[in-house]
Amino acid sequence: MRSRTIAENMKYRIMTPRDLLSLLATYLGIFSIALCQSTCPIRCLCYLSQLPRTIMCSKQGLEVFPENISDVVQELNLSNNLLTNITDDINRLLDLRILKLARNKLTSLPEDLSSLKSLRTLDLTANNIKHIVDIRSIVQLPSLTVLYLSKNPLSKLEGLMSASTRALDASHCEIRELTNTSLDDLPELTMLTLMGNPLKDINKTWSPKLQWLDMSDCLLNYLRPDTFNGFPALEELRLSNNPTLVYSTRNSTLTHSKLKTLDVSRCNLDRPGLHGLPSLTQARLSRNIIHMLPDRIFAKNRELGFLYLNGNGIEKLNMSTFEGLVKLQVLDLSANYLEVIHPLTFHENVELKVLNLSYNVLYELPSLTSTVTTLDASSNLISDLDENFLANMPKIRSVILSNNQLQRFPSKLKSTSLKNLDLRRNRLVEVCNDTFLQLPQLLKIDLSGNRLTEAINPEIFRNNPDLNIIKLEDNPWRCDCIDLYLMYSFLTEPPAKTVDQSLLCQNPSNVSGYTWHTACFDIWNKSLYYNKDRTWGFVMIVLLTIVVLFGSFISIRHMMRIKRRAIEQRQQLETLRLLRQRRNQVAQQQQQQQEHIEHAPEPRIHPLELIGPPSYEEAIQMPRLAQSLDNLDEISETTSVRVMGSADNIRYKYRRTRRTKKRIQSEDDLFRREERRHERLRRERNSSTGNSEIILPQSQRNSRANMARRARRNSAISDSIETGSGRVRVKPQTPSSRKRRQRYTVYDGHSTDDEDSDVQPVGSSRSIVIRELRREPKSAYRESVVEQDS
Repeated sequence: MRSRTIAENMKYRIMTPRDLLSLLATYLGIFSIALCQSTCPIRCLCYLSQLPRTIMCSKQGLEVFPENISDVVQELNLSNNLLTNITDDINRLLDLRILKLARNKLTSLPEDLSSLKSLRTLDLTANNIKHIVDIRSIVQLPSLTVLYLSKNPLSKLEGLMSASTRALDASHCEIRELTNTSLDDLPELTMLTLMGNPLKDINKTWSPKLQWLDMSDCLLNYLRPDTFNGFPALEELRLSNNPTLVYSTRNSTLTHSKLKTLDVSRCNLDRPGLHGLPSLTQARLSRNIIHMLPDRIFAKNRELGFLYLNGNGIEKLNMSTFEGLVKLQVLDLSANYLEVIHPLTFHENVELKVLNLSYNVLYELPSLTSTVTTLDASSNLISDLDENFLANMPKIRSVILSNNQLQRFPSKLKSTSLKNLDLRRNRLVEVCNDTFLQLPQLLKIDLSGNRLTEAINPEIFRNNPDLNIIKLEDNPWRCDCIDLYLMYSFLTEPPAKTVDQSLLCQNPSNVSGYTWHTACFDIWNKSLYYNKDRTWGFVMIVLLTIVVLFGSFISIRHMMRIKRRAIEQRQQLETLRLLRQRRNQVAQQQQQQQEHIEHAPEPRIHPLELIGPPSYEEAIQMPRLAQSLDNLDEISETTSVRVMGSADNIRYKYRRTRRTKKRIQSEDDLFRREERRHERLRRERNSSTGNSEIILPQSQRNSRANMARRARRNSAISDSIETGSGRVRVKPQTPSSRKRRQRYTVYDGHSTDDEDSDVQPVGSSRSIVIRELRREPKSAYRESVVEQDS
């Protein structure tokens, strides 16, 4: 709401010409910035949306200063090209701060650079500038602080004027001398690099604010004591690698009251010569030819804190060599020829922290008295150590004794502050049980590269609760797995104290080159699982056995079930096959019997079923007699055999039993008889169809037929009795039936066909046994053979 009100007020406000001009200038500025940001020189990379806004055109083979450079650029890199000159178009880069023109073919700069008021760094390294006059336009750069002129064929610095330059790099040029006017026009100069020039002499050069001067790799010879008096603010001086340098003699030496850092390494100096530099805090005298350090030679350098004397030929250190260096913190005496060191050499260096005695020829490490915290005595010839060599170093934390010839380590080494012990690449063959007993602060121990073969008892570290690193690689271990197990468990239990893959076996030969874990895996696992929890292992084995047996039982049972099922299926298939075959046979028999029943004549009526005289139709349906009743002497009924005298007796008996009263058949009797006859016919049909399904033997069929006939006969007799008709009708005999009866007549086991012989004399003893004759089947088929009674 407030912004809308302001806009409305401005809308109705009367614009003055001044407001119009300011608004137009703003729009033009915005438009120009947008236009400049939208253009980028060909073959250049522009990063104008970030600070500092940069355009990279290096290594593009440019021969001409590129056009269309954005006016808002702050850093322009045109190095590693083929530029021979810079056009005046550079003056429109008003915001330019860094201009890199290194490794081109420039011989000069434009005469007018007055518009580059923001330029701070100008790099002209490795061009073809021979005279300072060709670049005198840098005086027009009021903000220039860093100027690079290295690797240009400049022979002198006179005439170089810049009121704001603080750092000048003129290394690897052709400057041979610094005169008293060389730096007069650089009043703000604080850092000057003349490294790699053929510089021989410094003649009363004046620079009141110069603090850092590097003249390494030059040809300096003799420096007078007042050489650097023209640099009253000088704090760091580098003169390394000047092989003919001499700045201190027996009668005089280089002096400077404020110099703090001096580097004169690789200058073939035979003495330190630092007593004219009382404010010196760091001195590098490495790789010279200093063979001797006289007593109290550093007594006037009481501010010295870092002293590097490595790479010289020093052979001996006396008790008072470093006397007076009360602020000494780091002393490097490595790579000398030290054989003897007095135990009290460092007793006055109360601030000493690091003492490097490596790469010397020490045969014995003395019991030094010092406040040192790190002692490096590696790469010497030390073969024995005194068990009290750490007793007078109460602040010692790290002892490095690698690459020596130690064959044994002191058994009762004492130190309440030692944390790191390095014994790499020695000749140790064993470690005593109480070696580390009195080192309670021990954190790291390195025993790699020795000759340890036997397993180390972890009990030797029982008083080192903070020990977390133990290095044992590169030792010829003899892998006795039982002895190594405790040590391996101690080393690898979390947090691991060593790398498992670094522990390699050398003996016996069958496991040479294998790790401890690989070589002893079987033995350790057996021992581990058996000894640690024997009961649990036994239980697991029992459970596994039970599971296996149960699984086997289930498998066998399943297999038997499958086999039984297969047998049952096979039997079912066989039964089905037999049933199918029998069904086919039964179907065929049923079809045959059906055909037989269809073509068979109606069943004949048995004479015994008749009550009265048969009608004509009944007489036709009655079966034919197999034998004549005239020749029967004995007749068998049902299952018993009855002996009859003769046919006359039968007739007599029939006449005698025949009733005189004539019975009259009623209609009910006839109707009931007719029903019984139909019932009998239906029962015979049913029995015939039922018997067709089950095929019985011939003997059973015959016996069942006889029983059916007897049943019908008995039923007929009973019907006749019930109806009151007791008359038994005799079957009429035909010639054929008479012949059949004669054929089956048996006389004492003999048969005859003589019809006259059927009647025997009354007094004859021969009796005729007549077996009950089977009823003629429906098809009128009669069997030809009749079994005789025994």
